[in-house]
Amino acid sequence: MSLPLSSQWYWQAIYRIQGTFDTVATRYAATAASAVVFALVVAVLYYLGSRLKDRHDADTVEVVQSLLVTTTAVLLTGFLVAVWRIPDDVLNALEFLSISPEQGVKALVTFIVFAGGVTVTRLTKRSIKYGAGRVAITPHQRAVAHHAIQIVVFIPFVAFVVALWGIPVTNLFLGAGVLGIVFGFAARKTLSGILSGFVILFARPFEVGDWIRVADREGIVTDITVYNTQIRTFNEEHVLVPNDAVTENEIVNYSKTDRLRLETDVGIDYETDIGTAARIAVEAMERVEAVAEQPPPDVIRHEFADSAVILRLRYWITTPRVQEKWRAQNAVIESVKAEFEANGIKIPFPQRELTGRAEETDRSKRLDRDSADPAGTGSENGSVSTPATGSVTDPPADEDAK
Repeated sequence: MSLPLSSQWYWQAIYRIQGTFDTVATRYAATAASAVVFALVVAVLYYLGSRLKDRHDADTVEVVQSLLVTTTAVLLTGFLVAVWRIPDDVLNALEFLSISPEQGVKALVTFIVFAGGVTVTRLTKRSIKYGAGRVAITPHQRAVAHHAIQIVVFIPFVAFVVALWGIPVTNLFLGAGVLGIVFGFAARKTLSGILSGFVILFARPFEVGDWIRVADREGIVTDITVYNTQIRTFNEEHVLVPNDAVTENEIVNYSKTDRLRLETDVGIDYETDIGTAARIAVEAMERVEAVAEQPPPDVIRHEFADSAVILRLRYWITTPRVQEKWRAQNAVIESVKAEFEANGIKIPFPQRELTGRAEETDRSKRLDRDSADPAGTGSENGSVSTPATGSVTDPPADEDAK
């Protein structure tokens, strides 16, 4: 038999609080004090948490902080409900949340099942990561194994929960089909990215740690999820590229080969013997330690530029890493430039030669002659008289005839 309300402990506590704060002034004071207490508790918890994170796991500290803050908020809320004499109103407002003991047990079991599923997947992820140190498992294979275990674990858990709540499977599939159509139209971009993520995970065009280029992005792959691929560029930018954008563009994977060919262009003067310059460039590249001996470096006569003949230097590196690429490229440029300078081969800078047409040259001579005789005191035919008024007159026709 249940006890009367007046004998239950929480009602006794409520009556005691109401007797203590029986005036409006004390109620406002209790409310202000509750707010101050809550702020102090939060400040102290986060101050202590910042110190504890240096000694303990940060995730565990944050979970404890959240639990303590939530507990404090619930206790202070109950206190204020008692102070302002509104417990009946709160209980009436919470009636719609009332559940039967059977439903409560089912909800608790459902929570435990899903919590157990999450725990299992976290443990398997840690186990895979630990086992990778003893077995030759790539980071890409670890990611695939983790997602596969997630699917294997959650499918039976979901089936158990469906059977526990007695949900008709037929209705479930029908509702799922309708929701799938609606959700598919609303989130087709997201679904496309997820499908592309599974394609990347299983097709393995690249792996974590590979040096790739996707569209205009180039860098090292740091993570692959079912929705995006994370790339760390050589400017230390962390870029999240959607997987559908990855599959829609060409992917260049520099790490999939045992060697990589590099190209560097250099210009030589038009008066320089091309064969001699090419031979000197090859010898300079062969002396560079970072350049592979096989295949040997070579020089291609690339093009006639405006101010120089462009030679394309081609050489190989056996370790396709961006650090090796830059090291070889810098060494080749320094070595070739030094050899060219030692052999008197010029690397010309851009030049322009200005020439005029014949008619433009005659016109320039006339302009120069006019500027030299601005007053018109002389001409090709002889002198010209200048009257006192300063005007220029032509000689008489009869005098010209003479």
